[in-house]
Amino acid sequence: MDDRAERVSNLFNSINGWIIAEIALSILLAWAFIKVTQKLLPWLADLLPAQLRNMTLNAVPISRVLALLILIIWIVPLIFNITLQNFIFIAGALSVAAGFAVKDLASSVIAGFVALFEKPYRLGDWIKIGNDYGEVVSVGMRAVQIRTPDDNVVTISHDRIWTENVSNANDGFGTLMCVATFYVMRDQAIDQVAPLLKAVARTSPYLNLDRDVVVVMENAPYCMVYKLKAYPFEPRNQFAFITDMTARGNTALFEAGIAMASIPQELVSTDQNI
Repeated sequence: MDDRAERVSNLFNSINGWIIAEIALSILLAWAFIKVTQKLLPWLADLLPAQLRNMTLNAVPISRVLALLILIIWIVPLIFNITLQNFIFIAGALSVAAGFAVKDLASSVIAGFVALFEKPYRLGDWIKIGNDYGEVVSVGMRAVQIRTPDDNVVTISHDRIWTENVSNANDGFGTLMCVATFYVMRDQAIDQVAPLLKAVARTSPYLNLDRDVVVVMENAPYCMVYKLKAYPFEPRNQFAFITDMTARGNTALFEAGIAMASIPQELVSTDQNI
């Protein structure tokens, strides 16, 4: 009993007012640094071009991790008498209890470190995990937050990357593909449709001129399906870009006398609003 008490007492350094003040000041400085970077870097990123903006936003979680690591490395020697024997004693006493208590949290944190290096998503990326799609606005130690097109912020635990696919629309680049879909009757002049749709995309104010415009045609049971694929200048313009291509594409096809397809009556469900 006396031996165990002595070993416990040897774990800690003598704490005085100066050490307490140093610990409190260290925590305050780390907290202030994290808050400043969370506010300053996103503000600075909005002033930069798309590619530099993504790099600046990606520095936010990295700076937070570095600040916390430096804080831990600075504080632990002030409190604990760090020796190999003491380290083994602490690890053995806490490993079992901590393992059960923070199993899910540890899985999320480990997945967060994996995500930090493998980069399935970054700040500014547009991703889809499960049924949730949106722009990454925060990458924390445990979870990633995305802002959906409906302006909802969804928090997703990092450990979802173990079990679900992560679809990344732009993968760190300054643009992403947008698709506008058109349904055209089969008896139309199909050789006119693709040039018309390409002209619509190429005259859009949202178009990224460095990327190609592509039209893909597919057979469907009652019509021909045309998919107009192009890249906006900014990922945040994707919905305005799709709306612009859809509206002006329908107008161009109508003015050219090309009939759009409608759902056959026999396929219209009586109990659904189709």
